[in-house]
Amino acid sequence: MRAVNLIPSEQRRGSTLGAGRSQGAAYAVLAVLGVLAIFAWLYGTAHRQVSSRRSEVASLTARAQQAQATAERLTPYTDFIALREQRTQAVSQLVDSRFDWAHAFHEVGRVLPRYASISSLEGKIGSSAGTATTPASGGSSTSASASGAKGAAASTAVTSATPPGSVPTFTLNGCARSQADVALTLDRLRLIQGVSEVTLQSSTKSGASGASGSAAISGGCAGSDPAFTVAISFEPLPAALATGSSAVTSAVSTGGVG
Repeated sequence: MRAVNLIPSEQRRGSTLGAGRSQGAAYAVLAVLGVLAIFAWLYGTAHRQVSSRRSEVASLTARAQQAQATAERLTPYTDFIALREQRTQAVSQLVDSRFDWAHAFHEVGRVLPRYASISSLEGKIGSSAGTATTPASGGSSTSASASGAKGAAASTAVTSATPPGSVPTFTLNGCARSQADVALTLDRLRLIQGVSEVTLQSSTKSGASGASGSAAISGGCAGSDPAFTVAISFEPLPAALATGSSAVTSAVSTGGVG
C-alpha cells in the first residue's frame, strides 16, 4: 500500500515560509549586534585619544610652569645686566662730555719745541660766551662747585665739571731761546688735538721795558731768552649728556656710577 500525505499543499508551503522568516530575524539581530560592536570600538578609540590628549596637555602645562619658574629665578641676573648696561652708558657719556686734561697736557709736552720751556700753565673752563670760568691751575682737573655736601649727595642728576658747550682755555708762560723759537712754539701748539686758536699775548726779552715786559721777565728766563705768554683755546665740548640724560639719571638713581 502507498502512503498518502493528507496535508494540503498550501500548508506545506507555509511551513517553509515560516522557517525563512525566522532566519531573517536572526540576520537582523546579528546586524544590530555588529553595529553596536562598531560603535563600541569607535567609542573606545575616541576615549583613548581623549585620554592621550589630556596627558599631553598636563605634560605641557607642567613644562610651562617649570620654564616660568626658571625664568623667575633668572630675573635678578637679567636685572643686573640691564643695570650694568645703564651704568656703562652713563660712564661713557660722562667720559665723552668731559674735557680730558691729562691728554691735553700730554699734547702740550709732545708738541713743545726743543728750545722752549714752560714756566707756568693755567687752565680754565668757560662757557661758550666766555661769561663764566672755572680755573684749573697747575695742570689739575677742574671740579664743580657745590653749595654743600648734603645737597650734592641728594642730587640724582649727573653733572660734569666741564659741562657741554663750555670752552677750555690754557694760558701758558714760558721761555724760548729766540723769537724764532717762539714763533715755532706757536705753530707747534696749533697741532694739539682739539685746539681752535693759539694767540701770542706777549713775547719780550730780558731787560725790555713796559708793564707787559715786566710781567714776562718775572717768568725767570735766563740771559736774553725771550719770555712769552700764549693763550690756547680749544673747541667747545660736545653736548653728549643732553641726548642721554634720562639714561644717566636712571643709572644714578639705581645705585650711581661705580
